[in-house]
Amino acid sequence: MTKKAIIYLHGFNSASLDVHGELLVSKDKLQVMHDFCTQHDIVFFTPNVDYRDFKTIVEDMLFEWNQFLDRGYDVVFMGSSMGGFSSEYLALKTGCCAIMINPALSPSSLLPQFVGVEANYETGQPYQWQQSHCEQYIPYEQELAASEQSIKRTLLLDMADELIDAQMTLEKYRDRARVETFQGGSHSFEHMREALSMVEQVVFLESLTE
Repeated sequence: MTKKAIIYLHGFNSASLDVHGELLVSKDKLQVMHDFCTQHDIVFFTPNVDYRDFKTIVEDMLFEWNQFLDRGYDVVFMGSSMGGFSSEYLALKTGCCAIMINPALSPSSLLPQFVGVEANYETGQPYQWQQSHCEQYIPYEQELAASEQSIKRTLLLDMADELIDAQMTLEKYRDRARVETFQGGSHSFEHMREALSMVEQVVFLESLTE
């Protein structure tokens, strides 16, 4: 059987690893995914990324994808919020599957509300979020919107997301993705355990629809 890897990207101003480089197991969805991947012998790669420089994120993740490819792995990109947007873009670039959790639809419109943020919520590390960091996403959004390439998308949506309109997300992707919705929940996504069967299908290419 082909080896499997998930490249997981956290959301805006968040982290997957603490300041010591250890998985933030206090975040339930990361713990659930870690346990799932261990059980199924899947590599779970969870880098911390800096959304002030999306170009570098893309370059770094494409490098990691190539490294996995060279070692004989099938890769799935997965992410929450901004990580969902990033996963969709990386799937466009690689032909891999994308699992998008409560994805950010338009970072250039969503992220200006965070201008002035001075520290990472998870690690406390200081940094400045500026308007220019929001505007860098416009060409990437336009590229995704203009592309006619088929992208293998799976969406996991908490319908009570307080930050992003889940109904709008559902309408946008209803005919372009496999979508699993969960009543209640939040932007952090509270149904990872319930979503594992869908994740397993995507990773192991069982009954996947584009």
